[in-house]
Amino acid sequence: MNRRVLIFATLVALPSVAASQRTRSQADKRTELFDKDSSSRQAQTLRVRDVEDQSPIKCLIDKRKDLKLTDAQLSQLKDSEGKLKDKNAPLLKAVDSLGRDLRSATSSQSDEARSRARNARMGLMTTLGDIRANHDASAKDAVAALDPDQQSKATELLEKQKQEMEKLLQERLGGGRGEHH
Repeated sequence: MNRRVLIFATLVALPSVAASQRTRSQADKRTELFDKDSSSRQAQTLRVRDVEDQSPIKCLIDKRKDLKLTDAQLSQLKDSEGKLKDKNAPLLKAVDSLGRDLRSATSSQSDEARSRARNARMGLMTTLGDIRANHDASAKDAVAALDPDQQSKATELLEKQKQEMEKLLQERLGGGRGEHH
């Protein structure tokens, strides 16, 4: 009798386990519809955090060990970071707002929506140019406060970061290289 119960349980449970595995693997597969949707949305998405993370002061603070910063230099950089955040706060709000406008405008194919998207993109690029100018000025001041060995390393790190940001803008907005600096 025990054996019959075991066989019955196996016959009932096995197909449901197999079905759940098959369903999961099908759910994990990407479909062309979703791939196209997510890639087109990805191309138009620039988050405020992406821009905030490109702060040159934040980069220098994060690389403090590589740069061998003194406590006084680190403290000075943290003060500079706070000032830069305050200066960029209204610009970052504009990036958020313009990004939302751009996303909503690109969801429609009307001439009016295309015009709104073009205007939002131009406004976004101008705002990003203003943020880049603030970043460049703060980076110049921060690097000037370092000793010569630290300066060369910091300049190298910041140049690499700048290239990464340009690449990010190219991927997310289809532009950004040399438009507003």
